[in-house]
Amino acid sequence: MEDKIIGLIEPTLTDLGYGLVKVSLRGGTVPILEILIERIDGDRVQVGDCKKVSRNVGAILDVEDQIAGKYFLEVSSAGVERPLVKQEDYVRFAGKDIKIRLKEQFNGKLNYKGKLLSIEDGVVLLRSKNVELKFQYNNIKSANLVLTDEMFRELLKGIKS
Repeated sequence: MEDKIIGLIEPTLTDLGYGLVKVSLRGGTVPILEILIERIDGDRVQVGDCKKVSRNVGAILDVEDQIAGKYFLEVSSAGVERPLVKQEDYVRFAGKDIKIRLKEQFNGKLNYKGKLLSIEDGVVLLRSKNVELKFQYNNIKSANLVLTDEMFRELLKGIKS
């Protein structure tokens, strides 16, 4: 279902100047469709951006009628601790601190944190505590950027300007 929704909305988001980071549909009495976005120009996502995307995505989903019945649509910024979803994200954010949750244990653990070095041929290379670790991309359940002091200083610079 999520892949269908991505196919429907991604071209419009790109035309509007936004990148689609993640789409997730969570069940319940009334399902929630969560859409995480970022601005293509690199600026921070503002409330007005979320409203604009919500209006456009809502219209597309109403016409295409992909979700049966009532649902809630939530559009928000991917945020500072942005999830890494596609392999391209691992290329883009090489050199940044990340945390990874695995599907299957590696060395008896599911969770790792460290500096993302690279991804090549479906293998993610991470430096954690001065040790280089290799993870199969297919074994990664979730991954996020980690807010560091350096990122925090950059955010403060953006707020002051």
